[in-house]
Amino acid sequence: MQTMTHLTTYRRILHWSLATSATFGIIASLPSKVMALTGFTGPYDPSNWSTPVINSNANGSVDTANAPSEITLTGGDNNSNLPGTTDWTIFIDSSRAGNLSFDWSYFLLDTEAQDTAGYLLNGAFTTLAIKNGESSSSPVTLLVNPGDTFGFRVATLDNGSGTGIFSVSNFNVQPVPFEFSPAVGLAILGLNGVYRLWRKQQIQILK
Repeated sequence: MQTMTHLTTYRRILHWSLATSATFGIIASLPSKVMALTGFTGPYDPSNWSTPVINSNANGSVDTANAPSEITLTGGDNNSNLPGTTDWTIFIDSSRAGNLSFDWSYFLLDTEAQDTAGYLLNGAFTTLAIKNGESSSSPVTLLVNPGDTFGFRVATLDNGSGTGIFSVSNFNVQPVPFEFSPAVGLAILGLNGVYRLWRKQQIQILK
């Protein structure tokens, strides 16, 4: 009789554990919902970027007066007749990682292509603007991961005859949600259920 009681208890615990594990496993398998970061604020506040800008044979600057909606990066014009760069960068940690997008516009006071502008990712420069009056026809999009360094650059070939002025607006970052697969969720929580079952069984045996 006592054996039958243990068997009945075992079955009840088994059913409860499997049902509980399945329910919470499904919940755990759902992707987390994260809020987009809009504008130069929060983790992307201008104070978190390189301050002042990083000039290499240049005397450029960044204007953040219109942040969080817009920033403007001005390139060098130190009359050295030598190339130079002006960079504004930020290190990507977990709070800044995700799918990044932005719009841009460009105003050039120098001869076409003497000053260019674009973005940096881990030191690699992607040119977006070379002509006066250019602007993005659609948002620039890219993925930034923890450990990356992202930024904007205005480069000059001659450091004379005027500067390049690069404005960035509609800056957004959509964090990539951490997705927990159903199989992993059920497996992890299933193990928890099995452990709870084993513990209860041991208690019943001791009784």
